[in-house]
Amino acid sequence: MVAGVVKAGRFAPLLVLAILVCTLAAAVEHFVPADAGLTINRAMAVNAAKVRTGTSEYPRTAVDSDSFVVHVARPARRIVSQYWSIDEYVYSVVSPERVVAVSESAYLANISNVSREVQKFHPAIATDPERVLRLDPDLLLVSNGSRADFCALVRSTQIPIYRVFTTFTTLAQVAETIRLTGYLTGQDQAATDEVNRFWSEIQRAKDHRRPGAKSPRVLGFSGHSSYGTETLFDDIVRALGGVNVGAEAGLKGYDAINTEQIVHWNPEWIISGADHGKATQVLATLLADPAIAVTQAARDGHILVFDFNVFLPTSPFTTLLVNAMAEAIYD
Repeated sequence: MVAGVVKAGRFAPLLVLAILVCTLAAAVEHFVPADAGLTINRAMAVNAAKVRTGTSEYPRTAVDSDSFVVHVARPARRIVSQYWSIDEYVYSVVSPERVVAVSESAYLANISNVSREVQKFHPAIATDPERVLRLDPDLLLVSNGSRADFCALVRSTQIPIYRVFTTFTTLAQVAETIRLTGYLTGQDQAATDEVNRFWSEIQRAKDHRRPGAKSPRVLGFSGHSSYGTETLFDDIVRALGGVNVGAEAGLKGYDAINTEQIVHWNPEWIISGADHGKATQVLATLLADPAIAVTQAARDGHILVFDFNVFLPTSPFTTLLVNAMAEAIYD
């Protein structure tokens, strides 16, 4: 059993929550055209802006989620990340001493998988524009949901700022965002190595399923919502050879449900997350729900509550959840 996971005992009444593994659209395509122009390799997911990159030569050029053309003159030495999942992409390919500012979440060991590096080097918190600019950064990476006024201010200084889509619908999009991070920071080889590690971990998780094994029916349940098609959770479950119960029931994206629906769907597994040290408490709360208690997942003890740093990532660290689910379901 993976550390930081609580599993309902066999025959214990209940079910547990879902998996905050993100929903989004933004497959960032890394494509180097022969003519040095900006081209598009394939369409982005529904409602997502098209993201394009140019050649590997410097200065490098990329089009961000706002369709702004971003020019990067040289490999970045002073990088700012303003969003929790971007923190994990950056630290996966860049030396930690080059990261001069991060999101507030990066300091929270409860949810961040890079908090150890952050605590060691103490980068600033990337919330105050003036403070960030005083750090003399040469690249800012922010989410597509970041404040427009902040982005406009940075652009006025001619410092490269790239808005990245930060909620994903497939594992492939996560891998492409690793490549994009390497392209923007100048750490292409490190990004390639990280992509190879990422897919190797996904394959290792898949290998837990024996040939011909029955496809488990898995429900992600977070708060009062679950995960349908076009979510990263759906792609993870399918990659592991399972059936996403929410998608099977016709849900699209992250959608509200009630426990009466869960009774009707009768999942074989339920996945959820909790603060560190709170997994047992969350599990008990779920088991106390009469509707959840009668599901096959509850009867078989197939309720898993993962610590949030395993449950939440939409980054290279998504592999933590993929492997933890595979080990629990198939071993």
